[in-house]
Amino acid sequence: MLSLLLIDDDPNQHKILSFYLKKRFGADADFASAQSLDEGLAHLAQQSVDVIFLDNRLPPYTDFTQTVGDIVSASPDSEIYVISAARENVTIELCRSHGIVDMIDKFDLRDVISEGLLG
Repeated sequence: MLSLLLIDDDPNQHKILSFYLKKRFGADADFASAQSLDEGLAHLAQQSVDVIFLDNRLPPYTDFTQTVGDIVSASPDSEIYVISAARENVTIELCRSHGIVDMIDKFDLRDVISEGLLG
């Protein structure tokens, strides 16, 4: 079973991704969500996950470079994807230098999953 964690301050993003994952994968995906870095780290302290979707701008931080270090420390084996509505402000090189697999446009996330991101 694939386990996923979304760390994003937008409650609508949680609802949309949860609904889509249930529709697409049913019981084959275990989805959890956190609306803050602290909540995400608490989840990772209790349970490991395969994939983490991390909001680029998770308040009060300015971007993922301020949050990803704690996430990698808490879950070093997870694949981490940054999701952002402002992809033009971040390079893939910057993402990869922080251990990020890829950056996904927040509005394209559903389509990217549908096209095989999660296998």
